[in-house]
Parts: sequence; C-alpha cells; structure tokens
Amino acid sequence: MAILGGLEHLQDISLSAHPLDMDQAVAEAWGQPGWANYSGVSRTLSSLSWGEARALAQVLERVDQPLIQSELDVLRSRKQRLRYDGDLTGLPVSISSRTYPHAAFGHIDDEIRLGYQAAVVSMESPTYRRLYLSAAHHPGDTVSCTQAEALVLAAEARTRLRPRRRTDLLSQRIEAFERQTETTHPRLLIQREGVRKARDRLTEARRQVPERQAILADLEESYRVRQRKARPTSRLALDKVINQARAPVYPEVGL
Repeated sequence: MAILGGLEHLQDISLSAHPLDMDQAVAEAWGQPGWANYSGVSRTLSSLSWGEARALAQVLERVDQPLIQSELDVLRSRKQRLRYDGDLTGLPVSISSRTYPHAAFGHIDDEIRLGYQAAVVSMESPTYRRLYLSAAHHPGDTVSCTQAEALVLAAEARTRLRPRRRTDLLSQRIEAFERQTETTHPRLLIQREGVRKARDRLTEARRQVPERQAILADLEESYRVRQRKARPTSRLALDKVINQARAPVYPEVGL
C-alpha cells in the first residue's frame, strides 16, 4: 500500500503528514484490520528472501498493469504520441555506512557521494502527468550512457509496445560517419607521427639536461676562479639561456 500510495521512504508510513498506519478507512477498504508501524515493515522486509522480494514485485506489476493500459488506451484514442522518460536518479547513503551492499561512490546530486543509481523509466500520462513504469538499482558509479538500452527495454516490457526500429536510418548515419572519417584518418596519422617525433625530441632533451647542467656548473666555476663577468654575449650567459629553455640541441658557442 505504501508503494502504491507513492511513499518514497518507509518512515513515511508512520511519519508523513497523513500517516498510512493511522488511516483505518483505507485498511478496511483493503480488508485489513490495520496497518503496521514502519519499523515493523522494515523488519519484515529485511527478513525476505530474494524469491519473496521478486514475488512482491510481480504482484505490484500486476496491480499496476491495468492502470498503465488504461492510460495507453487514452493516448491511442486521442491519437497522441507515447513518450518515455528514462534516466538515472542518485540515491545517496551515509558515507560512513557499511551495511548497504554494492554501494559505490558516484556523481549524485551534483557531488561525489556514496550510494546507488536508480534507473527509472516513466511515461507521460494524460491523467497523472507522469506514470512510473520501472526502476532498477545500480551502484553509484553507474553512468546513463551504459543503461540506455536497458531503459528502453524496460519501458517496452511494461507498456507491451515496441515501435518499429528504423535501422535503415541508422545505416545511413553510419555510412555518413564513415565517409567523414575517410578524410580525417590521414590527418590523424600525420598528427600521431608529429606527436611521436615531439616525444622523441623531449626524451633527447631530458637526456641532455644533466650533461648541460654539468657544463654550466664548470663554466660558472671557471668564471668565478678567473674573476670574469658574464656579459650578455658570453658563453656562460648563453649557456644559461639554453639550459633554461631546455632545448634538445645545444650549439657550440665561442667566447
């Protein structure tokens, strides 16, 4: 009942503005003597096996299906398009928690947080504006581009509708992209060769650095011993400039 009522958290059963466990009229309408407190529901859910959890999900899908079908019928009678909305929704958990299985750090609420990503699919509904079709949990480091196919398949499974695949249009786009790459591939090869040569020059320059530093140290010591000043065009001044630039090739400069 909490899920069908759209409650997002278990504690909403008892702590929302209109607590479900205090609504005796709804309980009687469903043939129940009353509703359990959210803490009791939590303990019951934590003891479920995976088989029992899947059975619960199947029951909810059977309850939802007539509602989804009625909205599809309305769209069809009005000759309106069926529009899906699928994306990942971050579900953060406490950063210090160790009790959530398969939680991972990911981009959640514009931050890097520990939690999950819920792959949620909904449809535009004439009556309810938005009608949720399915949800699947993934680790927090999951990204949307890896879930596009799964979102589409989940939406089609719930609505039992499958649009015609325009593979011919996809083939045209692939062919256009291949023609474009034919002109850019030679440029890519040239750029890669340029990068290779630049790396070779950088490696050679780094190899020469200790040698040039030793030569510079000897020149500085020679000028100090001979008490000579380093003029702008002297070998010592030019050698300092060369060492600062770390040029791969060092020309011989006379005094």
